Amino acid sequence: MVLEKSDYELEEEKEKANYDIIEKELDLKYEARHQNLLYKILKYNPIDFLNNQYRKFIDIHHMNDIECQLQWWGAYIYVKDVLRRVFNHRVENPYKTLFPEYGPGVVVSNHESHFDPFFVGASCHRQIRWMSKIENFKTPLVRTLFYNLGAFRLDRENPEEGWNIAKNLIDDGRWIGIFPEGTRTDDGSLGVFHTGAVRLAIEKKIPIVPVGVIGSRAALPKGKLVLKPVKVITRVGKPIYYDDYDIDTITYPEIRRLTDELRQEVVDLVEGNYHTEESKAQQLSIGTAKDMEEKPKGNPVVKFFKKAAFDFLQLWDDSWYALLKSLEVFGAKDYFGSFVYHFSGNIVHYLLGKTLLPYKVLDYDKYIPDKHETGAVICSNHNSEWDVIVLAMTFQQRGHYVFQQAKESLFRVPIVNAWVRSARAFPLTRGEHDVGSYNYCVEQLKNKEWVIIYPEGTTNQGGGELMEGHTGAMRAAIEAQVPIFLVGITGSEDVYPKHAKMLNFGKGVILKAGPMFMEHKQYWGKPMPDYEVLKELTESMMAQIKSLLMYDDPTA
Repeated sequence: MVLEKSDYELEEEKEKANYDIIEKELDLKYEARHQNLLYKILKYNPIDFLNNQYRKFIDIHHMNDIECQLQWWGAYIYVKDVLRRVFNHRVENPYKTLFPEYGPGVVVSNHESHFDPFFVGASCHRQIRWMSKIENFKTPLVRTLFYNLGAFRLDRENPEEGWNIAKNLIDDGRWIGIFPEGTRTDDGSLGVFHTGAVRLAIEKKIPIVPVGVIGSRAALPKGKLVLKPVKVITRVGKPIYYDDYDIDTITYPEIRRLTDELRQEVVDLVEGNYHTEESKAQQLSIGTAKDMEEKPKGNPVVKFFKKAAFDFLQLWDDSWYALLKSLEVFGAKDYFGSFVYHFSGNIVHYLLGKTLLPYKVLDYDKYIPDKHETGAVICSNHNSEWDVIVLAMTFQQRGHYVFQQAKESLFRVPIVNAWVRSARAFPLTRGEHDVGSYNYCVEQLKNKEWVIIYPEGTTNQGGGELMEGHTGAMRAAIEAQVPIFLVGITGSEDVYPKHAKMLNFGKGVILKAGPMFMEHKQYWGKPMPDYEVLKELTESMMAQIKSLLMYDDPTA
């Protein structure tokens, strides 16, 4: 039953009354800080003045959005590097999931320091537009930083404008950052969450990603201006969806309950009480000072060089990724990606495929068209991680620039992440209904692109024994109304066995194309068939792929 409007307003007034008490205390501290000599000096710094002139120029030429994105991706490189070096900043994903790749959303976090937006932003590979109290845009130097990195103001006396900005950004596919406590904590305890973030997520049908920041209060306590180089960890949780709720019918108690549950998610991340199989076996809380202490392991010289090597690889990966995102702003990402795709494909072909890792292609000329007159799904068996490289390379050698749906774990490895993104790979969360990845795939198919999908979802044991195929590839081909090209891969498990750390040079691979699969065409332009029909079609397709394998052919 929906509450009467007067009851709803009464709850809001209670929440606002508590908010006003906190605000008055903050105002007193803020006024006291104005008397500080350092603050007076900073007030007349030239950086703010010069930035104001710069921002006027950007505004006159209507470049605000482009400039904001470029500023963010430039900062993405040096901020992450500085945080790693100064604070030994580490990002943990206890649920082993990639930050959402597709669509808009909201990030929420505990708030202990002015540096929290940087720690949280460095933990996500999407631009975060932070909602910030209006006082931060009056603070010397801070206002320049906030303006340039895309933060927007929330006037607590008139919040409607700030929330409208947030909604408009979400409609444009952006991510919003909110600290639901409303202000930084004095003692490290997590305050009561305001309900705005959950309301926004329900109204706009977007997910919320909870993040726990550990150690930032010691790095820059509230009311202090001097940084301390202490260790800081951020833990990124799983997205929370509110698709089952309607903003027009949900009651205040329900919103309050969901907000309290969101707060508990952040508490669990901070305290290490998240529930995964790995955490049950070995995860301990690092919420105390004792837990945060660095514990040396092994030879310190070896440890130093390992960390230096990792930091270098991560910096390289961050720089490459930021370059891709910056090129994307100008619509030039594909030009760079095409160069990387064809360059790396030629390296594999000429330096490996001709000598150390020979491969042979059969019947591509017979069954694979020369031009992209329509979109197409490319399906094959999946014996080895080497399939991802060699299959894409065979199409590259024929002049095709294809997309490839890949498991998200590849996108968490430095350098590998940068390379696969350049080569038109896009992540898929395995074991879950990844609607974002599916929709992106269908979008590319409708744009007459070709997309490689491995129906088995993971590598099999090789030898010609295929695993059960998932129905996602068939579903996408029906929705986009495109054919399915079939390729059977023989021998790749010998080149790079499952869980191996080194390629076995001298082993060969055969890739054989087969007749185009079109049994699903009867469902084009009609309602999507039920799961049993999709399963039958997928089984038929997998049987045809298996018939292309050459393990029993003595001439192979």
